[in-house]
Amino acid sequence: MTLAAAPAGGPATPDALPSRGVRLFRVAVLLVAGLAIAFSATMHERLGFDLALASVALGAIGVAHLVHVLRGRAAGGVAIPALLGAVALVAALVVPFTGTAIGFAVAIAAWALVSALLEFIGAAVRPGSRQDATLLGAIGILLAICALLVRDDPVAILGFFGGYAIVAGVFLGISAFDRRGGAPEAAAGAR
Repeated sequence: MTLAAAPAGGPATPDALPSRGVRLFRVAVLLVAGLAIAFSATMHERLGFDLALASVALGAIGVAHLVHVLRGRAAGGVAIPALLGAVALVAALVVPFTGTAIGFAVAIAAWALVSALLEFIGAAVRPGSRQDATLLGAIGILLAICALLVRDDPVAILGFFGGYAIVAGVFLGISAFDRRGGAPEAAAGAR
């Protein structure tokens, strides 16, 4: 019965998760991005600054995903983090060239929706290996909806993006120190 319940890629063990250091690097990137957005509020009246700040934050998020790919190659299952990194880097390149508040909103919403879809796919393909994927997918969809609702206000778009970064960073930080996530004992206790 245990083998039948195991995911197609093998059982979710702590070895299948990226190391705590890799996860904390992603947390640090998200929290720094969110705090940079929050503490630069006086400069948010300039669209160019907003675009540059969002681009740098997306680029850093993409790099954090690619670090996960490079450090997690031995554990397997790096396709989703590689795609998340690629999508974030593409968004980082596109955002500075949007030029308008509506273009900025569409770029952030597109990145958030694609990232959310990839997070949901990651949760479905390897259940238990990334316990944070479902929440990150949900807040990605929420970010996309909020960005499109306030599409004419770049300050609000950037604010929602900063809120996303803070919430995701805090949740991933808690998840990085959660000993229950993916452990065989937790799976056995759930039956």
